[in-house]
Amino acid sequence: MRTFIFAVATLAAASAHASWWNDCDKSASRSAAIASAGITRVVIIGRAGFLHIDGRSGATEIRASGTACAPSQESLNETTLTVTRSGSEVRVEAHMPRNSELFFGSSPRLDFSVALPAGMAIDVDDTSGELTIANSGNTVVNDTSGGIEIRHVNGNVTVRDTSGEIVIEDVTGNVHIPSDSSGSIDVRRVSGSVAIDEDGSGSITVADVGGDFTLGSKGSGSVDYERVKGRVSVPSRNRHRD
Repeated sequence: MRTFIFAVATLAAASAHASWWNDCDKSASRSAAIASAGITRVVIIGRAGFLHIDGRSGATEIRASGTACAPSQESLNETTLTVTRSGSEVRVEAHMPRNSELFFGSSPRLDFSVALPAGMAIDVDDTSGELTIANSGNTVVNDTSGGIEIRHVNGNVTVRDTSGEIVIEDVTGNVHIPSDSSGSIDVRRVSGSVAIDEDGSGSITVADVGGDFTLGSKGSGSVDYERVKGRVSVPSRNRHRD
């Protein structure tokens, strides 16, 4: 199906110094948007930099906006943000230079936020940096590194993560974490069931679950749970109930 690129706005670059995990000599605003009518799912691709996703009641568009930061004008020009549509699906994507340069520990990044209608189904693929999600529908996350916070989801949540803390709160459906290598997991106020298939290191805390809580394999770290209405299945050596 033909894909339409609806908007990619690139404003003039300005010299600046960022104070996050690296320094950037050049920075510029990036934004793109599209009407949300007829959209049932949004795919969001984040790379280096933070990613904040917020569902808003009454929103009529899907809008991405943020700041690109790079050590040179050339790499800044190649650090962009696009919003495209194919049928009933929208794709929001951060683009980085193919060969991201290193200059005294500095590399391009794109910090951005996405505003969309509340309750919209989302599929997120993020590389590094903080990830926050609020007021979405069914939510799927694949994340490499950085903390994850997911709150107020009207639907199910699935998270695959390599490293970093995971916080999930207020979910009307089920929570499924197929794999997590390292970092704590804190899941609270879930109407359905919570299932963690494989966890490496870090503590697990689960509370106020309307369905079951199941944990497959667990490396190091404590496992605490309380107020689980359904069945609990946790390896005996990790079992600890508050």
